[in-house]
Amino acid sequence: MKLQTVAACAIVACSCAMARAPVQHAFLVQNSGWMEPFYTDAGSQLKPLVAAVAAAVVQPHDEASTLAFNQSAGANASPRLLSQSQGAGQVAAGLAALQVARKGRGAALADTDFREAILGTINGPFQQASGVLWIFTNNRNSPNNDSRTAERNREFYQLLHSDPSITKTLAFPLRMPVKGKWFEAQGLMVYALAYGAPAAQALDRILAEGRLAKVLTRPPARLKPVDQDALRVVPRSISNAPHMQISLADDQRTLVLDVDPAYLAPRVTLQASLQNRFYPYAIASARVHGRLIAPQASTVLQLEPAQVQSLDPAASRPVQVQLTLPVEQVPSAWSMPALSAMGKQMLIPLQVELGLSDQHLEVSQAFRDEMHALFPGDPLSDVFMPPALVRSSRVQVPLLLRVQYPLAPVLAVVGGVLLLVGGLAALGLLGGRTRRCAVVVDGQPRQVMLKVFSRLPLRNLHGEEAGVLQRQLGAPRVASVNDGHSLTLGKS
Repeated sequence: MKLQTVAACAIVACSCAMARAPVQHAFLVQNSGWMEPFYTDAGSQLKPLVAAVAAAVVQPHDEASTLAFNQSAGANASPRLLSQSQGAGQVAAGLAALQVARKGRGAALADTDFREAILGTINGPFQQASGVLWIFTNNRNSPNNDSRTAERNREFYQLLHSDPSITKTLAFPLRMPVKGKWFEAQGLMVYALAYGAPAAQALDRILAEGRLAKVLTRPPARLKPVDQDALRVVPRSISNAPHMQISLADDQRTLVLDVDPAYLAPRVTLQASLQNRFYPYAIASARVHGRLIAPQASTVLQLEPAQVQSLDPAASRPVQVQLTLPVEQVPSAWSMPALSAMGKQMLIPLQVELGLSDQHLEVSQAFRDEMHALFPGDPLSDVFMPPALVRSSRVQVPLLLRVQYPLAPVLAVVGGVLLLVGGLAALGLLGGRTRRCAVVVDGQPRQVMLKVFSRLPLRNLHGEEAGVLQRQLGAPRVASVNDGHSLTLGKS
């Protein structure tokens, strides 16, 4: 069965799986003839290393399968299942009795077939479902004892690069000098292959959580994909907006721009560094472009220089980035969202997308030297070169506008509201109280009761309306007097 055909089943079967669903792990340990010193040298750390990696990456609810692989011949089957269990508890026990395999009943040691091992694991323990394959090998692929191991390795790497079902591939070259009766070796390679999209997500989580880094302390070489997360933006300063500050969040990825709304500038000049995250590849040359993605629209970034050349892995180059901020999305300090923040911070999430085009990559010289030392005679550095079709890459960097609103507008509004409420309360109290007033209506004195903000028509002894008495906050006054009548205020 072809790897592409099997992949379709895995993608369909796992498309609805939850992000934290159990993960399948397979630990494939090479035990062909080329691996003889790793099993006969008393100081070999091969088996403890496999057990330690399993303990670091396998969660209690995950499925763990341990397999030995070489090449099937006669009664010798490859890959051969050594243990299978939930959690990593059985991995070490499954490896305990493992020795170098032989082709049959004779003395000839077994050959190696990487492709057979991968397909056998996917069709066997994985049952064609997504999972992570961990391969422990001295990197000599020699089906049928083919002495052209370099050419066979190229075929293996082409499979990893070109097959869409292998969604992520990492390589961990390790120094492990061993010497046996027939062979000796200087290094061991650990591959992590994600079969299917869910496995790639699981592998990303393992790396992000730092579990694997406790065992494999050096960063991995990334074989696939090579067109994502190629760059890292390291902010330095903002040159044209002294009241703004730029920094990296705790995740060492998110850019945080602290903004005072009173000094908000629509265009910001960011002094930063671009760091190559392509390990083990150097960026020989590439053009850099980008855009700022906001909820309502996106704007093109102006970068200087727009060309990157001779940038080694982990190395940085200074760059100047012009950002056009979505100032219309930053609420005024007197707006309801700002007032409801009660003088605290308001966060506005954005995205900075950077891309490389006309991209030319090459294996870094330092990595070449390391590979030659660990695997002498094997042109691994040439094989690590990514496909020529990979001419572009991109990275999305979260940008967080952190607006610190002052407390003064909130205090002013709250104070105004309290004054208004107090005034209305006072008016209510005053309006509920009455005042005795002395009046003389058509020469006849009398006493009347008058409330605040009220009008009182007054009649004489004959029932005729003489006029109207009115009271505001102060003393009562005569509002009007009808013809032929008199209305005056007397003494209370």
